[in-house]
Amino acid sequence: MSVSPYEPLDSEKGEIRLLELFPAPEHSSPIECALHPVKLSKKPSYEALSYTWGGKGSGQSITLDGVALPVFENLEAVLRRLRRTKKSRTLWIDAICINQEDLEERAAQVKLMRDVYESAAEVTIWLGEPGDGAELGLNRLTSSSTFTRTAKNRNGHWAVETKLFGKTGGLGTEAASWFSPSAGHLRDEVEKDEIRELLCRPWWSRVWIIQEAVIPRKLKVLCGSWEVEWDSLNAETKEENISVKQVALIKVMHPELLSFADSTLDNINLMRRKWRDSKAGNNIYELLYNLRRLACTDPRDRIFAFLGLLSPEVGMILSPDYTRPTVDIYTRFCRAVILKARTLDILNCTRQWRGVAKPVTNSRVYSVYERARYHDTSVMVKDEAESEPGEGSAKLPTGWERCLDDGVVSYFDHNTQTRHDKSPMADQVYPAVSRFERQICPEGCQKTWDNLGRPSIKFGLGENKPSNWAEDEFPNLPSWVPNWAARTGQDPEPFLDWTKKIVDPGPFQASAYSYAEVSPDLDDKAISLTGLEFDTIEELASPWHPKSESPPLSRWNIPELKQWTTLASQDHPTCPYGGQDGRLEAIWRTHLGDYPGEGAVPEDDRVFVELWFDDEGWTSPIGEIIPVDSFGAAGPDDAPHAMRLLYEYWRKINGKGKFINKLREIWDVWAVGRQYVPYLERLYNTCAHRAMFVTSKGYIGLAPWNGQVGDKICLLSGGKTPFLLRGPENGNYSLVGECYVYGIMGGEAWTPRGEAASETFRVC
Repeated sequence: MSVSPYEPLDSEKGEIRLLELFPAPEHSSPIECALHPVKLSKKPSYEALSYTWGGKGSGQSITLDGVALPVFENLEAVLRRLRRTKKSRTLWIDAICINQEDLEERAAQVKLMRDVYESAAEVTIWLGEPGDGAELGLNRLTSSSTFTRTAKNRNGHWAVETKLFGKTGGLGTEAASWFSPSAGHLRDEVEKDEIRELLCRPWWSRVWIIQEAVIPRKLKVLCGSWEVEWDSLNAETKEENISVKQVALIKVMHPELLSFADSTLDNINLMRRKWRDSKAGNNIYELLYNLRRLACTDPRDRIFAFLGLLSPEVGMILSPDYTRPTVDIYTRFCRAVILKARTLDILNCTRQWRGVAKPVTNSRVYSVYERARYHDTSVMVKDEAESEPGEGSAKLPTGWERCLDDGVVSYFDHNTQTRHDKSPMADQVYPAVSRFERQICPEGCQKTWDNLGRPSIKFGLGENKPSNWAEDEFPNLPSWVPNWAARTGQDPEPFLDWTKKIVDPGPFQASAYSYAEVSPDLDDKAISLTGLEFDTIEELASPWHPKSESPPLSRWNIPELKQWTTLASQDHPTCPYGGQDGRLEAIWRTHLGDYPGEGAVPEDDRVFVELWFDDEGWTSPIGEIIPVDSFGAAGPDDAPHAMRLLYEYWRKINGKGKFINKLREIWDVWAVGRQYVPYLERLYNTCAHRAMFVTSKGYIGLAPWNGQVGDKICLLSGGKTPFLLRGPENGNYSLVGECYVYGIMGGEAWTPRGEAASETFRVC
């Protein structure tokens, strides 16, 4: 029988274990540690670690209180980086300080995570070991001045040049170099891309890191031996890298270019500000729904990982319990939230997932070393038809890899499994492409990371086809319970605004500030909801599933959306909107998911929806909008050209003539674009993955893509929006999802004091 280094803890009294990491003279010396039980109420001094476990890999055993304890590769690496040479270090690390084999202790200690990270003197975020080129970004983050950074990165840039672009020679040839002072902006972009690569490491994609980064008083980032202050990371990533005049339309065509990398850093900073300002916690629905993209090994952690970020009253409505199956945890949590909040807001998170495709993410490759593996870096390119060709890089054909072994370049064709000395792109001239295009991982490849967080491109994987959620993946999960683990590529954006606090009623009150009353039995898989059946779906258009996560500039050439207007504009014998003019107003406001009452969009702004309807095809001459950068010149398909076309159509709709003052006209071009973008985003978020319907009473609304003719539109006590119910079958209904019906979103169909809310719907 093996000896355990763990003694029981009194978690109810706030007892935890701290790790004493003993010093060692050499980086490679064996790792020796000891555990010390302490009570958080005694205010012990320690640092906490936030990291990803990764796989076992080549991780060795450490000595913990004289007992050999196997650890994963990434944990062993960070322990060596944190270890001092002459003095012990006191740390809290979940994999060691919690007995992971004891499910009861795990659950009890999870309740203390908020206090553990809040009480730590500092939290270190371990991103792993640096890969090739990472030092360029790390030196940029840790340098106190441009001069210092330039000096530190001189050799790094020269290594990129010699290894990847075949440049030779000494310092005397630097003036003619691709990285010469005249190309300083290119050096900057390489450094920024290496920072972007750091922000794409696995740490940023895990659910537990949100709590671990939001709560602490002080954060620092560790990558290898580089220590980066959190404030330094924020300062660097706030730099704008797109010209102001292009921002408006590029914001919607390529939103990732307006944030430094993915949105996790922005999410953390926003939640840190909320936490510091009020300590009242974050909105429960915003956390659970918007952060479903983050990964975890145990699907129960999609709830447990966020409990510490909620207000104390909300956060303790359900205690972590790793002995119960996921379906039980999700069901109990959903009912507990309804009981606590007395609203049905959590039902607005329910989405159809069974048999639906999982989202496919096309990773971006920021590391210049990894990008070079799918580019020929020594071809001839030219920016414009009239320009002279110059040396540059172009993407290799699908399945081809550029290899560099001991300074010798070769090309491997994964399609035929053959190696070639000569590039398949040699002796030709290619058009220059933007930085944005070069970052796209090619077909047949996949971006992966090793256990130490270093990126790598894997070739020869074939087409990246989406897989579907299996019907039995979460057996017996009721239709009314959100599946936090099953994000799909067809999930509509919620109608409710999750950025508001849980006590904020919001603009929609379809059930007129009523309260939800449900049974307190957390184990009941059925829920009885009171309300009224308002109407049924009589006609339903085809759903719109956009091809991109970025909005199109208009609905031109999108037949599904044009069908919506055709369907909804037909005369109806019981039209509730007062005739055709009222019906047309209902159509454009429904596209926006417009608010009732004072929150409604001003009539004057209808013109921006007309721009979206694009009945004359103002966007037809526009191709894909690609940001203008040093690798491509402005042309007829760029953002300024789109701005001009947008303005001309706006002027035509408004009946405005041309300004004599050209400066005023130039200003109006960009002003119209800036006004259009928020409406464009709202139209996209409201309509994507939904379908327009007409009810038996003539109302117009939006259903989730899985809605059907005959679905019942119900107003339920405690609901802010109407809901679609299907059935009954054997006396039971199933929840289809939230819906929007223009004309009843402010409680117009809910009778005073809920007198008509006498029907009970048993939903399973």
